[in-house]
Amino acid sequence: MTHVLRQWALALARPIHVRLRSQKVDLFREYLSATGLTLLDVGGGAGIAGEFIQLYSYFSSVVMANLEPSLEGLNGCRILPVAADGRQLPFTEKSFDWVFSNAVIEHVGDYEKQRVFANEIRRVAARGYFVTTPNKYFPIEPHSLLPFYQFLSPEWQRRVVRFSPGYMREYEEIHLLSAGQMQSLFPEAKIIPTGVPLFRNSLVACYKSA
Repeated sequence: MTHVLRQWALALARPIHVRLRSQKVDLFREYLSATGLTLLDVGGGAGIAGEFIQLYSYFSSVVMANLEPSLEGLNGCRILPVAADGRQLPFTEKSFDWVFSNAVIEHVGDYEKQRVFANEIRRVAARGYFVTTPNKYFPIEPHSLLPFYQFLSPEWQRRVVRFSPGYMREYEEIHLLSAGQMQSLFPEAKIIPTGVPLFRNSLVACYKSA
């Protein structure tokens, strides 16, 4: 029965998740005022239903940096995969026009590690960056789909994660961020709440140089 409930919950969440990601892509496109630009996607991929492929098509060159880069689902896309840790990117300062990172920063470790990650993105971006993360204060934690899971101690998360109807079945160290914390990590950026009306489930740090 638990397996059936999980499958039902994931099937229900999938189209919503894809739609919300597509909203982020549309928002990012609004900031792109030129063509022939280069993009670094930190921790990226095609997405659940290939929702990021359209985004990649707006750039002349795309590099995907990931601990274990994969081109699965990206057939036909000219993308250079690079094995790299987002906290120590192997690129020179301002080496990409834009840097994009979707829902990665909450997985890199505690707040100080998140600051290192953020500073690396800021360092290599020449024209701007677009970094998204789940909103800590949205009531449903997006990985477990459990209400208020993100406010529990690690000990209690380990106890209750087995009841998750989401994809996360075992404890993982995840540190969700608030809007204030995102602003601290990306001080020159505009922090934009996106997603579900009234209770915004995602935060975007978007910066475009003058």
